[in-house]
Amino acid sequence: MSNKRMSLSEEGKQILDDVVNLLVVDRPHAIKIALAKGIAVCTNPSLEAITGGNKWTIPDNIIKEKEFILFKHLIINEAERSLNDEELHQYMIAYIEYGLRTIKDLQNEKTSMEDVKLMIL
Repeated sequence: MSNKRMSLSEEGKQILDDVVNLLVVDRPHAIKIALAKGIAVCTNPSLEAITGGNKWTIPDNIIKEKEFILFKHLIINEAERSLNDEELHQYMIAYIEYGLRTIKDLQNEKTSMEDVKLMIL
């Protein structure tokens, strides 16, 4: 089991690139961090696609096997109902977008002495 292709908004892609540079990680790892952060802080994600700009495709198999199952069950727990694959991936992209924006806000709000990696936790 793994994720299928999902489309990240243009703004989300720019934030993702910033997060990759900020945390010095590769894109797949940054996407997983954003998804985890989104699940942790967002209680009711907007499932409507973000419009405007070019979309960036998150490739298949970035989140796979045990990680996919973990995220799937966390999302189902948050949704408080069973989800089909299409709904699951809508929730995933919503949580990724929200998580990226949360990380961006943490970076913007931090003082010079704070470590953003600790703030993300």
